[in-house]
Amino acid sequence: MSKPDPPQYIWFNGKLCPWHEATVHVWSELATRGANVFEGIRCYKQKDGSFALLSLDRHLARLFDSVRLLRMSSSYTSDQLSIGIAELIHTLSLNQHVYIRPTIYIEYGRYGDIYKDAEYGAYIVAFSIPRNTDVTKGIRCGVSSWRRSGDLMMSPLIKAGAAYQAFRLPIIEARRQGYDEAILLNANDYVAETTGSTIFIVRRGEIITPPLSAGILESITRSHIIKLVESKLGKTVIERDITRTELYLADELFLAGTLAELTPVLSIDDQPIGNGQVGLITETLRTTYLDICEGITSDHFGWMTPLSQLSR
Repeated sequence: MSKPDPPQYIWFNGKLCPWHEATVHVWSELATRGANVFEGIRCYKQKDGSFALLSLDRHLARLFDSVRLLRMSSSYTSDQLSIGIAELIHTLSLNQHVYIRPTIYIEYGRYGDIYKDAEYGAYIVAFSIPRNTDVTKGIRCGVSSWRRSGDLMMSPLIKAGAAYQAFRLPIIEARRQGYDEAILLNANDYVAETTGSTIFIVRRGEIITPPLSAGILESITRSHIIKLVESKLGKTVIERDITRTELYLADELFLAGTLAELTPVLSIDDQPIGNGQVGLITETLRTTYLDICEGITSDHFGWMTPLSQLSR
């Protein structure tokens, strides 16, 4: 795989600057201990050619929740980051769907233990991201031998860069076994999530997803799918623990996340889910979700923020 070219500009500590000038010292807390929290945000090109950000306010609120939970601080507000996102996208002149990653990090202050003396920075990266074909064709998953960390270890409610190293070995294991993604169980042997998505199963007409107490990120996409199920299908999503064996008995199974969007799962551990094809409920929810994101149908949930509304 060839190395992709980086974008021309990055938003770095309050201003746009050329990509190669955004540097942090190797002895910073960011480099030595992975001291950062981040968000992944989608900006969708609409059918009329404009752009709109999906749940911008909620993503930035979750970013600052992570700041609080790690006892960090920030030199920038949510409004400043919103303006920075708009400036960056306008400057890059991207012409298709965009992935945005705002990050707040510790520059100086070991573990941030002397809170008032710690120094913080922030940056925002944005680049074009075409839709993954997996969203249409589906993927194959395997249940990992590795476990999801619990709330009293590194809480899944904290979206921290260092925490994502816990997904490195599960995804390597899955790929070596010929799977596209790994499903992690928690310490109680219940289903948690994948390395980047929450999980939904359809069984006997019920739509079920693990609760937050199973050790999952408080996924914004997950909450959107729950609302879609209620409004589109007239059903209530059941939030409860799911056993590994129950995965194999599912009639349909799909993943939900910022990058995954809504991705069908066709098999787990080489066992077909249902008939091994994308299910009707999965197809209906995926189509409805993407149509809202891309402005094809009305956004009556208020999820989308037009890029034009953000100050430049």
